[in-house]
Amino acid sequence: MLVRVPKICDEEKLVSAVRNGDETAFETIYNRYADTLMRYSEMILKDEDAAYETVQDTFVSVWMNRQRLDPGKPIRNYLLRAVHNNSLRAMRKEHARHMREQECADSDPVIFQPHEYDCPEYDTEGLIPAVERLPEQSRRIFRMSYWENMKSMDIASELSISVRTVEASLYKTRKRLRKELKKI
Repeated sequence: MLVRVPKICDEEKLVSAVRNGDETAFETIYNRYADTLMRYSEMILKDEDAAYETVQDTFVSVWMNRQRLDPGKPIRNYLLRAVHNNSLRAMRKEHARHMREQECADSDPVIFQPHEYDCPEYDTEGLIPAVERLPEQSRRIFRMSYWENMKSMDIASELSISVRTVEASLYKTRKRLRKELKKI
C-alpha cells in the first residue's frame, strides 16, 4: 500500500520557493492558512480587527524574514506559533495602554474650567492672554478641550496624535496656567 505524502513535499517546495522570494508561493501559503490563523488569533484576542492585524503582521514578518524559514519543518506549526506569540504580545500591549490611560485619568482628576477660578486668588482676566502665550499645539488642544468641550479621543483623532499626547498636553497646560494665573 502506497502512502501519499505530497502535501509535505509540496509544503517543502513552497517554503523553499518563498525563501527564494517567490511571491506566488507566498500567496499560496497565505491563502492556505490565513483563515485558520485568523480564527486562532480571534479566539485569543476576542477581537476580529485585532486578529486580522495580528495575522497580517505575522505574514509581513514571515516575508521579511523568509531566509530564516526551514523547509524541513511544517510551515503550519511555524505560523500557528508566530500568530500565538503575536496575539499574546498584542494583548499585553493593549493591556499596558489601557493601564496607562487609566493611570493618566486617575492622576489629575481636577479639570480646569475658567469658572473654577472665580476667586480672589486667581486673575481670570489674565486667562485669555495666558492661553495665547501657550505653544500653538498646546493652545489648540486646550481650546478644543475646554472651550469646545471635545473629548481627548476626538481631539487626538482630529489632530492625528495619540490620546496620551492630548492628555499629557492638557495636564502640562493646566499646571502652567494655574501657575501664571496665581502670579497675576
